[in-house]
Amino acid sequence: MKWFLVRYIYEIVCGDGNYKPQFDEQLRLMFAIDSNEAFFKAELAAENFHPPFENCHGEVVTWKFICIADLHEIQTPEDGTEIASIMHEPIDVAVFLDQVEKRQVFLKERIQLTTKELDCFDN
Repeated sequence: MKWFLVRYIYEIVCGDGNYKPQFDEQLRLMFAIDSNEAFFKAELAAENFHPPFENCHGEVVTWKFICIADLHEIQTPEDGTEIASIMHEPIDVAVFLDQVEKRQVFLKERIQLTTKELDCFDN
């Protein structure tokens, strides 16, 4: 059995469609014998990742499966193995770096919160 990296493309559909178009690009791992089986499993699973829900405005939000855009066999990952790399060319570098810093602060706070939640089981 081998690991495969699958890149899915979805359109996020909200209510009657009167909104700015949004697309969700997802990277997921599939475990399969070969690329044919991985692709088949990926297609079968594509519709079941995101159940519809109702947003705060009462509109139904769904993920419309567009396609599997990529499928790559990957070696068994080791600690620190790169899964993806995204190149950014921001128009405003200061705004981009500010957003990165805010994500970092959020992540650190979230990790601390999770750690504190887990600490309650040590008593």
